[in-house]
Amino acid sequence: MIRRLARIGTAIDRAFTAVAALALALLTLLIVADVSLRYGIGRPIFFAHDVVVLYLTPALFFFGFGPTHWRREHLAVDILTTRLPPRGQALSDLLTNAIGLFVFGILLFVSWERFAKSFAAGERIASIVPWPAWASYALVPVGTAALVAVCAIRLLGAMRTIATGVPEDRA
Repeated sequence: MIRRLARIGTAIDRAFTAVAALALALLTLLIVADVSLRYGIGRPIFFAHDVVVLYLTPALFFFGFGPTHWRREHLAVDILTTRLPPRGQALSDLLTNAIGLFVFGILLFVSWERFAKSFAAGERIASIVPWPAWASYALVPVGTAALVAVCAIRLLGAMRTIATGVPEDRA
């Protein structure tokens, strides 16, 4: 079961990293084009700011959440935990992932409600281009759902390590 969950975590990692990388590439290209046109010929891309702020930045941030945690590339103060035996490290993982499940579960719930209300109301952004607000709001629960899934998988892996003494990476 843990191996199947690890495959799910890897699939989440790959899919969400690809979306975050695409968002970063598009964000970079759009900003470079906007600045070049603004200062080169005095004609900026009128929708660039809205697209960057409403869609690309949230996609980059929220779709990078889960993969970063899956690969254990987030910031961590591990001066103590690296010196612990496997069960001690797993206990630390269990605690941090349980807290993560709680906090990000709340974020998932609240952000889903906000998205659903916006979608149902057909909300649009008050701007030159009336972009759909719900599309921007949808990025938060989707990205957060990936992080919640990763926290759950890591939590189960930590429980297994505590029970068996075998670290996750050797299971």
